[in-house]
Amino acid sequence: MKIKDIVILVGGQGSRLGSITKITPKPLIKINNIPFLDQLIIKLIKYSFKNIYLLCSYKKEFFFKRYNNKIIHKTKIKCIDEGKQKGTGGALYKIKKKIKYNFILINGDTFFDVDLNFLVKKKLNKKNIFMCLTTKNKVINNHKLNNLLIKNENIGISNKSTNLTNGGIYLIKKVILNKIKNKYYSFENDILYNEIQKNKVIGKTFNETFIDIGSPQKLKFIKKNSHIIQNKCFFLDRDGVINQERGYITNFRNFIFLKGVKRAINYLNEMGYLVIVITNQAAVGKGILSEEKLNIIHHKMKRQLSQNKNAYIDDIYYAPYYKNSKYLKYRKNKYDRKPNPGMIIKAQKKWNISLERSFFIGDKFTDKLASEKCNLKFYYKNKDSLYEQIKKII
Repeated sequence: MKIKDIVILVGGQGSRLGSITKITPKPLIKINNIPFLDQLIIKLIKYSFKNIYLLCSYKKEFFFKRYNNKIIHKTKIKCIDEGKQKGTGGALYKIKKKIKYNFILINGDTFFDVDLNFLVKKKLNKKNIFMCLTTKNKVINNHKLNNLLIKNENIGISNKSTNLTNGGIYLIKKVILNKIKNKYYSFENDILYNEIQKNKVIGKTFNETFIDIGSPQKLKFIKKNSHIIQNKCFFLDRDGVINQERGYITNFRNFIFLKGVKRAINYLNEMGYLVIVITNQAAVGKGILSEEKLNIIHHKMKRQLSQNKNAYIDDIYYAPYYKNSKYLKYRKNKYDRKPNPGMIIKAQKKWNISLERSFFIGDKFTDKLASEKCNLKFYYKNKDSLYEQIKKII
C-alpha cells in the first residue's frame, strides 16, 4: 500500500544554537531567506503524500500559524501539539490514533537527499523499522547509533568505530506506535536502539548529501552553501518536445509521444531533477478546448509515463491566455504566456529551484526568450531522441 503519511519532528528547543533559537525555532531558521522547514517540505511534496504531520512543542504557535491545515501541491500539512516537550520518542504519542498505516518519520532540522520513492515501495515484512544510513556525517550525537553495521539489510551495532551512522529517515510499521508511551524519552535511544538489539531493524546505505543545522558550525556551512537544498529542474515545452506537434491537441487519442521521451523523463527522475512542463495553451482562451479537457489530457499523459517507464512529471504549468478571448479571465494572465517568464517564475518559487543548475528544452523562439529572461540555460529540441539529447547536456 502506498505510504500516505510523513511525520516531521519539529518540537526540539535547539539549545546548541544558543541565542538564535531563543527567538526562532530551529526548523524555521532562514536559509537564503527561506525557512529551513519550508525548503524541507518543498522537497517532500513531489512524493504526493496525503498528509505531513508536524509534531510541535517549543514555540509551537509559530508552526501552527505558518503551516496548520495548509495545502501545498497535493499534500495537507497538519500541526500536532505534543504539549510539554517529550523528546523524539514521546512526541509520537499524539499521532497514535491519526496514523492508520505504515509511515515515514524524519527530523525537522536535518535533510538527507534520499529518493523517498525507494521507501514508499519498500515492504517491511516482519521487520518493524527501515532505517536510512549515511557514511558522510555523524547525524545523531549519540554513541548508541553512531557505530552501525549492515549485512544483508540487517542493522547491528558495533563495539568498534564504523563509518556508518543514522541518517534520520525511517519507514515505520504502524504497530511500532503501540510501544509509544506518554512520557519524555528518545526514539533513537529508547525505541530504535532496542529494536536493533532484537534484530527488527533493516536498512540501506545512501551516499547522498546530508544537511544538519543543529550546531553553529553546521548552520554557517549551509547558509554559505544554500544551493545544496535547492532543487534542480529540467523544464520542458510540451508540443514538439514531449509529443508530436499536430496543431491543437483536443483529445488524448491525438497525443503521440516523441521518440525517447519516456526514457528521458525516467532518466531525469533518477538523476534527481524535477521535471516541469511549461506550455502555452491558447486553445483554451480561444474556446477550442476547456481547461477540464486539457487537464484530462495531462492526467492521461502522466499516467502513461508512469505505467510504461516508471517516469513522472512533477508539475505542469500552462498559459491559456488569448488576447481576444471572449472570456475575461483568459485575457488577464499575459505575463504567464511565453515569451514572458511568468510560468517559470511561479515554478521556481513553488519548488525552490536553483535556475543556475537547471535547463529548458523547447522548440520555439518564444521558449528561448522566456528562458533568457530568467537566465535559464536553454536548448532547442534537436533531431536526436529526447533521451540522447538530455544525456549530452548533463
